[in-house]
Amino acid sequence: MPTKNPRAALDVSRRDFLLLCAAASGAPLVSFDPRSALAADAPKRGGTLRVGFYIEAATMDPHFSGSKIDRQVYHNMYEPLVTLDVKLGIKPGLAESWQQPDSKTVVFKLRRGVKFHDGTDFNAEAARFNFNRMKTEPKSVRKGEVASIDSVDVVDAYTIKINLKRPDAALLATLTDRAGMMVSPKVAQERGAELERNAKGAGTGPFEFVEWVKDDHLLIRRNDNYWNKQGGPYLEQIRYRPIPDDTVKLQSLQAGEIDVMDYVQPRDVAAVKADKNVVVLDVPSLASFAYQLNHTKPPFDNKALRHAVASALDLGQIVKGVWLNVGVPSNGPIPPTSWAYDKDIAPIKRDLARVKAKLAEGGKPGGFTFTLTTNNIPINVQEAEVIQAQLGEAGITMKIKLVDAATLIADGNGKNFEMISYQWSGRPDPDGNVYQFFKTSPGTSLNWSGISNPKLDALLDQTREVSSQAERKKLYSEVTKILQDELPMLFIVHPVEPKAFSPKVQGYDPVPDGMMRFKDVWLK
Repeated sequence: MPTKNPRAALDVSRRDFLLLCAAASGAPLVSFDPRSALAADAPKRGGTLRVGFYIEAATMDPHFSGSKIDRQVYHNMYEPLVTLDVKLGIKPGLAESWQQPDSKTVVFKLRRGVKFHDGTDFNAEAARFNFNRMKTEPKSVRKGEVASIDSVDVVDAYTIKINLKRPDAALLATLTDRAGMMVSPKVAQERGAELERNAKGAGTGPFEFVEWVKDDHLLIRRNDNYWNKQGGPYLEQIRYRPIPDDTVKLQSLQAGEIDVMDYVQPRDVAAVKADKNVVVLDVPSLASFAYQLNHTKPPFDNKALRHAVASALDLGQIVKGVWLNVGVPSNGPIPPTSWAYDKDIAPIKRDLARVKAKLAEGGKPGGFTFTLTTNNIPINVQEAEVIQAQLGEAGITMKIKLVDAATLIADGNGKNFEMISYQWSGRPDPDGNVYQFFKTSPGTSLNWSGISNPKLDALLDQTREVSSQAERKKLYSEVTKILQDELPMLFIVHPVEPKAFSPKVQGYDPVPDGMMRFKDVWLK
C-alpha cells in the first residue's frame, strides 16, 4: 500500500505523538513503514472499494454535519477551496490560488472548468452562495467556523473576495474541511432538507453520490467528468458499510468481505499487527475525545459539581484500561501533535478529597445523580462503565443512556443532555479544536455545553487575530487553563487512530487529519 511520498508521511509531530504514547504504555505501538509496501505496478481502473465504518453516517449535507463519519465520505464527494497535504500544508483545491492583501481580506482565484455532479458550473456565484448558506441557514453548524467572515464579494466569474470582521489566522486551515466544501446551489435550493439523505449531483469531487440505504450501505461512484485529470479516480465505486461490532468488522476485513477499516480498536491492535494479510497504518491524530457538560441546566449549571466529577476521574486508568495506551491522557482540546500543545499543563488528576469538598460546596454533600449520553458502540460503552465505576467510588451516581450517532448529534444540538460524549477527529489548526466549542454562540454550533465566558471569548478572538505562532501558542495555553477551570468539557484522551487495509489496496496517501481520501487509490 504505497504512499506517493512515504517519507513525508512520517513527520516529526507524528513521531513525537507515537513516542508519547509508547512512553505511556511502556510498549511499542503498531507502526507502518510505507517503504516496505511499495508496489511497482501501474495503477489500474475499476473495482469496488468496500469500507467498514464503526457507525452510520448522520447527514450528507456538509454544512449541517457534526459527525466524523460524514467527513470520511465528504472528502471523496465534495471538495473544499483549499486542501491538505500529508504534512498538513495547505495547497490549492477548488481555488487555484489566493492572496491576502491585508489582514482582513482574502482573495481566491477559483478553478475554471469545474462542474458540480448535476452539470451546473462551479464559479464565484456558487462559492458566495455556499458561504451565505453556512452563515444564515438555521441548521448550519458551520456558523462558528465562518464567524469571522463578514461578507463575500463576487469580483468576477472566477474570483471572490472574502471580507473579514476581524483577522482570522485559522481561516485557510478551516476552509480545508466542511467550511470550505462547495455544494451545488441548484441541488441545495431545489432539494432542501432532502439533501441530508440524498446528495445526488451535489458535489464536484472524484466520486458522486449514488444511494444511501440506512443501516446497510452508502454508495458513491467514479465521476468520469472529474476536472483533475492527473492520477485517479481509478475505483469504479466505493461502498461504505456501518459495522458497529468491532469483532465482526475485523473478521470482515480478515475474511476479505471489506477492504478498509476506518479504525482498529485498541484491543485488536496486537492481533491485526500479527496478521500478515492485513496492512496497518497509524495515521497521526489531531483528535480529542471528551464529554460536554451542559452548563444551561442542573446539575452542571453548578460549577462545583462539574469539578467534583472531573476530580473523580482517573484519566491514566481510563487511557490504560479502555484505550490500552493507544493514546495519551488529555489536558484540554489541543493534542500533542499540535504546535500549540502545552506540555506544562497537566491533565486534571483524581483527588477524592477535592471531590468531597466540591460536592459540599455545590450543595450536594451526599452526592448526586446524572445521566451520560453516549454512542452505543463497544469502546464508548466500556469507557462509560469505567467512568461510572470511578464516580461511584466518589459518591456520584451516573446513569448511561446509549443512542445512535444521529440521536447523539440531535441531542447535542438541542442541548437535550446532562453530559454527552464528543469524539472530535481534530483539525490542522488548533482553532478547529477550540473556537467553535467554547465561543459564546447563539443558535446551532458545537458549543453544546452553552459556556459563555467573556474573558474566554476575548482570548478566542485574539487567537484568530494574532498571526505570530508563538503568540498564538501563549494564548492557547491561557485558553486551556480557563477550560480546566470552567469545565465545559471533561477532556479524556488524545487517541492514535490505526486504520487497516487489505494488501490489495494501493496508492493510499495518509493525511494526518485521519480522513480517508480515495481519489488515487486502486485495487491490485
